[in-house]
Amino acid sequence: MNHTAVAPHGVPETPPGYLTAPPDPTAGLRLFCFHHAGGTASVYKGWDRALRPSGINVVPIQLPGRERRVREARLTSLAPLLDALDTHLGPHLDAPYALYGHSMGALVAHGLARRRQREGRTLPEALVVGAYQPPHRPPPLAAARGMTDRELTHLLVDIGGMSPVLLEYPEWRESALALIRDDLKVCHGYRHTAGAGLRCPVHAVVGSDDPLVTAGDAQEWAQHAAGRFDVHTVPGGHLFIRDAQDTVLTLLRHTLRGSAAAGDRSGTRAQELL
Repeated sequence: MNHTAVAPHGVPETPPGYLTAPPDPTAGLRLFCFHHAGGTASVYKGWDRALRPSGINVVPIQLPGRERRVREARLTSLAPLLDALDTHLGPHLDAPYALYGHSMGALVAHGLARRRQREGRTLPEALVVGAYQPPHRPPPLAAARGMTDRELTHLLVDIGGMSPVLLEYPEWRESALALIRDDLKVCHGYRHTAGAGLRCPVHAVVGSDDPLVTAGDAQEWAQHAAGRFDVHTVPGGHLFIRDAQDTVLTLLRHTLRGSAAAGDRSGTRAQELL
């Protein structure tokens, strides 16, 4: 059920949107980040502060049904999610931008870039996908559909996707599992169709100790790139953005540096013309 928040005076509030903050129009490059299944935009906390000196404005994307959007119905398939992202992010993709998606977020980011290419719209300066099988392969947690709550809980704890603390609090654990299962429906329901590879640079990132995705798996993202393609291995497991955050930020800073600088120059020229 979808619930509408109500202000103290009984006036319905405007539901929070996908953007956690307005993009900075002065930044050289906007980096939109999509979280993993069961995750939230908070996983990217501190990224904007770390990358802003390099001209990169990080804008985490918050999907419905969590944190400040907890009262909204969750989306459980990719197509309507891309429709919503197209509507809410579209006006902010008129300046240089890049996309980073982690695990489920990688599928979402790739889907958005692929849709924009198919429709002849501006592509990202780069697509960076982390901890996810290429879209022609089964998703990393495909086996989760047949798991009991107990089995899924222990798997998530093992890979770092759920805090062991939740084992002591059944209500919180059940809520977390419901969120994860709904998010995984986005991945499990996706059916890849052949199409042209992305013309923008594609970077696949994999954790050295990820039990779900290997460097060989990441290499197969090359099949979805028509231009530059790179694989990067960083320390950590499936949630290496938490295990090795500084390393990931350094990688993004290096990978996106040229695009951010070009965006800064473009912005300067635009201001001079006004």
